[in-house]
Amino acid sequence: MTNSLVDHLFRTESGKMTAILTRIFGFRNSNLIEDIVQETFLTALKTWPLKGQPENPSAWLMQVAKNKALNTIKRSNRLTEFDGDGLEQSHQIDPFFLEHEIRDSQLRMLFACCYPELPEKTQILFILKTLCGFSNAEIGSALLMTPDAVKKAVYRAKKEIQAKYDTISTANIRSSEKKMDTVYAVVYLMFSEGYKRSYEENVISEDLCFEAARLATLLLEIPDVNHGKTHALLSLMYFSMARFPARTGNEGEIVDFKIQDRSLWNKDFLNAATHHLRLSRKSESLSKYHLESTIASIHCSAPDYFQTDWKTIVSLYKKLLRMEKSGIIRLNYAIARSKVAGPEAGLKALEMIDLYSIMGKEFMLYAAKAEMHAELGMYEKAKSYYQVACDTAFSKADKQFLRSIMEECDRKNISSN
Repeated sequence: MTNSLVDHLFRTESGKMTAILTRIFGFRNSNLIEDIVQETFLTALKTWPLKGQPENPSAWLMQVAKNKALNTIKRSNRLTEFDGDGLEQSHQIDPFFLEHEIRDSQLRMLFACCYPELPEKTQILFILKTLCGFSNAEIGSALLMTPDAVKKAVYRAKKEIQAKYDTISTANIRSSEKKMDTVYAVVYLMFSEGYKRSYEENVISEDLCFEAARLATLLLEIPDVNHGKTHALLSLMYFSMARFPARTGNEGEIVDFKIQDRSLWNKDFLNAATHHLRLSRKSESLSKYHLESTIASIHCSAPDYFQTDWKTIVSLYKKLLRMEKSGIIRLNYAIARSKVAGPEAGLKALEMIDLYSIMGKEFMLYAAKAEMHAELGMYEKAKSYYQVACDTAFSKADKQFLRSIMEECDRKNISSN
């Protein structure tokens, strides 16, 4: 029980500790910071089985981390050698452990991790490591890297960021409004990976999605910024999270969106999504998150899949394509178009997609071709495309789902002859 609780708390609290300690000790002491965080959780593992679990485990951990930070400063006899955030006296670290300062520290850390000279993938893995408490193996699984490659990439990223920032000062955020788009992209990629695991047996990583939503919510704390885009991103996340209870069956298998039990969708999340969608309209400009959250809203407000307002969705995807010529957006546009103009039109739109533009997601293109051929009654050809989709899919859940549709093609082919 203690081990599992500590594991969970490491995921939720270690990033907060790292952000606070980085403000106190500076980036160049990141090894010291890692030691304090790890020793804090080891103390919990040793103490709780003997003395019992504290009433507020999170507050207990934060107090232990603060004590260890103070002891480190006292041993060195001077705070200035740590390049802290303008600190001169050790008692000045107390305010950093107040709730609003913890949130501020995480925001500063998030922006510092989105260092633009780093590749986007490296930014993501560095955030997962430092702010979200993910292990190298978990990050490697999410981003198709070996744990050793993750370790090396994190090390290189840390060195680059250390060279750029001594501290994560307020100025890093206040002067970083241009970084907002990078932050949005990183947070959304985190969410997307959790929403549809590419290489794991489990279809969804709710932890990863909730962590991404938590980081997006933190962005609302930044003053003097128009938060229309942040609200649009949060709306998109909440519409997606609302569907979690219906996306998988009792055995963890994928449930086709067409037949999901919509009564299972989380109403609190749907209300939150609608609230943020309304607030997103205060934006000064239209973003892809506005369009995607509006599409999600149309899906979630339809009585069922077949009564969805596909015409409006097609027009929204056309606007999205004018903003971003992504292969995945082209794919979704083709699927929506097939619902409006028929499967032949959808297949013609699919022919416009370059395989390179959907690298790693090719199975989705083959599955879409298969479905459109099935709608034309061409079940043998549909099955052959589903087979290619199955061969190119990575996750066990996707393969299992595609095999079940192939069996359905066989049944329909027999009954049609």
